[in-house]
Amino acid sequence: MSDQSKREFFDREAFGWNHRYHQDDELELQRLVERFELKPGGWVLDVGTGNGILIPHLWRKIEHKGKIVALDFSWNMIREATKVEKGRNICFVNACVENLPIKTQTFDCITCLAIFAHVNDKRGAINEMSRVLKKDGKLYIAHLLGKKELAEHHRMAGGTVEHDTLPPDSEMIDMMRNSGLKDIRIIDQPNLYLASARGG
Repeated sequence: MSDQSKREFFDREAFGWNHRYHQDDELELQRLVERFELKPGGWVLDVGTGNGILIPHLWRKIEHKGKIVALDFSWNMIREATKVEKGRNICFVNACVENLPIKTQTFDCITCLAIFAHVNDKRGAINEMSRVLKKDGKLYIAHLLGKKELAEHHRMAGGTVEHDTLPPDSEMIDMMRNSGLKDIRIIDQPNLYLASARGG
């Protein structure tokens, strides 16, 4: 499916997205963020920020001296995300992960929640995230479903996202290594997919 079709899909879905998350999801997100190496004052890029559901959890970790750049290719999702946090050191950017308008080695941490399966050019996305990640910074690509669960979830949803899946572990590792990332780890279990790596 083309990037334009997916952008139109998420633009349509943006305004009901908040109602899909409940208290259980907040607890799962809190547990997920506890896995991240986040420090006060850190600079974080939240790729595919969607409605900004991860932002409050990230903000509690980096505190007032840190900075969050919340990025999404859907303009309507960005508009929804701006309702989550305002008046803090948070910047919202409407752009594609495959072509980030960001200087090289900018971020201490990059988070990519519930979006990577939808990215058409996954290798290009990995290359770009690696480029803007600081040396020894951390990249986290996560879904709150395992790889098989996610494929079935998208198959049942049908339409634009029907064929959106995560790559085999060997392919993910290959993409990350070729982009210069190191210390690659992949967790694939019920209710969690987490691929992490460190900037090279």
